[in-house]
Amino acid sequence: MSIIRSHVLVCVGAGCVASGSMEVSSAFKDCLVKHKLADEIQVVHTGCLGPCAIGPVVVVYPEGIFYQGVKPSDVEEIVVEHLLKGRPVSRLNFKSKATAQIIPALQEIGFFKQQTKIVLRNCGIIDPTKIEEYIARDGYQALAKALTQMTPEQVIEEVKKSGLRGRGGAGFPTGLKWEFTRKAPGDKKYVLC
Repeated sequence: MSIIRSHVLVCVGAGCVASGSMEVSSAFKDCLVKHKLADEIQVVHTGCLGPCAIGPVVVVYPEGIFYQGVKPSDVEEIVVEHLLKGRPVSRLNFKSKATAQIIPALQEIGFFKQQTKIVLRNCGIIDPTKIEEYIARDGYQALAKALTQMTPEQVIEEVKKSGLRGRGGAGFPTGLKWEFTRKAPGDKKYVLC
């Protein structure tokens, strides 16, 4: 069994897919096989990282090097220069519009630097189609608690206290929506999300 030394995260959010991220992902997989790296470098599809306008976006871990506007024709250079030789490909790194400074590290880019991700903390880190990756990062612990240790009223109260709101233009409080639904007459109830 081989040890994975690097992860190549390829955004497969709608914006990046429209810009060609699936072709980029395929190119990485082919190139890693070509260079006999497929057993030690894993290509992972992730949810949207945010900067869709500069996609396809790729992040290489463990270094956290951010690449933007990646094309299949760029993949060979990233594999050879970065993954084999340890030299990030600066022409594909983020470039500040204000200072023209090249910023290779994801966490040093202004867009990401000020963020404290809570609900979306796994976005861009795990493959959203693999439930075991979510569980490995403590996913579903709150659900387990809600199902085994709390009453429906306690769950609703917890959601109300959290301040969670809908993401449809009005930002309606989710806890209130759940409370209204619970108190509504009838046996069958539906909450649209």
